[in-house]
Amino acid sequence: MKIYDFLIIGAGSAGCNMAYFLHKENKSVAVVDREEIAGGASGAAGAFLSPLPGKTNLYNSLVNDALEYCLDFYQNLLPSAVDKKGVLRVANGNFDEDKLSQNSMTCKYFSTEKLHDISKNFMNIDGYFYENAAVIEPVQICHKLTKGCDFYKIDVQELHFKDGLYMIENIKAKNIILAQGVSSSLVKIPYMQIAPIFGLRIDVKTTTEVPFNIHKSISVSTNKQDGTLSIGATHERHDTAKMECITTCDKCAFYANSDEIQTQTLLKQAEELIKLEDLEVVKTYKGARATIKSYFPVIGKVIDYESSLKKHPCIKNGTKIPHGMLEYFPNIHVINALGSRGFVYGPYLAKILTQNIVYNKPIPKEISTEKLFYKMARKN
Repeated sequence: MKIYDFLIIGAGSAGCNMAYFLHKENKSVAVVDREEIAGGASGAAGAFLSPLPGKTNLYNSLVNDALEYCLDFYQNLLPSAVDKKGVLRVANGNFDEDKLSQNSMTCKYFSTEKLHDISKNFMNIDGYFYENAAVIEPVQICHKLTKGCDFYKIDVQELHFKDGLYMIENIKAKNIILAQGVSSSLVKIPYMQIAPIFGLRIDVKTTTEVPFNIHKSISVSTNKQDGTLSIGATHERHDTAKMECITTCDKCAFYANSDEIQTQTLLKQAEELIKLEDLEVVKTYKGARATIKSYFPVIGKVIDYESSLKKHPCIKNGTKIPHGMLEYFPNIHVINALGSRGFVYGPYLAKILTQNIVYNKPIPKEISTEKLFYKMARKN
C-alpha cells in the first residue's frame, strides 16, 4: 500500500493549488473528493479574476497582491484557459464613484460616450476600467494543477490516525490538508465558522462582442476562447440557516426548482449593462462558496481548541502562548474560506501554506488559524 506524504481532502481551487505546490516540492500527493476534480463550487465558479478598489487596507491589499500573483501564475500554467482583457467596474451600492475613482490602483474612467464608441451594445452606463483582470476556465485549470498527483473519488466521513499515519479506505498518508470548502470539517475547528454563500453562473453564446469583463452587482465576462461568455453572481448568504453541505448545489433541495427564476434574473441584470444579441443559454452552474464573517481566508495548522484551553487556561484572559506550545491535531493543516475569490486566492495562499509546511516560513497573522483561535478564546 502506497504511503503519501500528503492527502488533500477537497478538489476545488484550494485543494488543487495545494496539490500543485506540494508536488513541486517533490512531495507525493493524493487528492480525494466526493465529486470529481472541480466537481463542486470551484467548477461552478465564474472564475473572474478582478481587483478590489478602495482605499488601501489589509483586506484589499491581500486581494490585490493575490490577484497580481495569480494572473502571472495561470498564464504560465495554462494560457489557453485564460482570457485577460481587463474589467469595467460600474458603480453600485457597495462601490460608489468615490471608491472606484479614489484608490491607489491604476484605472481609467470610461464615459457613456466612450463605451458607445467601443461598442454600440453598451447600455447607458459608465465606469472605471482596470487592465489587471481576467476570466479563466476553472475545470481546465484544476485538472492542470493536479497533474502528477493521484485522485480518488471518495466521500470521506472520518479520519483514522494510527502509528503516525492517516488512513482513508486503502490510502495512507503522513499529513492531511483540509480543503473542504463548505463541507463539514473532519475535525473540530469551532473558531472557524464557515458560512456558505450561494453563487450562480450561466454560460451563454451570443453574437455580441464583449470587449472586456464588466462588473456591477453581477459579472459579465468577455467572449472566451471556447466561444461562450459567463454571467455570474453571488446571491445568498446562509448566515442564519443551519445547513450542512452534503452534496453539490445543483443537487441540493434548498435550491430545487429555482433555476428558471434565477437564470432570468441574472440575464435581466446583464442586459442592463450590455445588450447580448442572439442569446442562447448553454449551461447553468450552482455552487456554495465558503466564507467567514471577516471575509478573510484561513490557512495554517489546525489547533485543537479544547485541548489548548485546557492546557493553557490563561489564554482566555488574553495571554498569548508561544506557537509551539499550543495543542494541535497531528499533521493536519487547513486552507479554507476563500469565498467568491477562490481562484484569485488559490495559488497565492497555497504557496504561502506550502512554504510554511516545508520551510517553516511564517503565515501572515490576518489569515492564520491562530488569529481566529485567540479571538474565540478571548470572547468565550
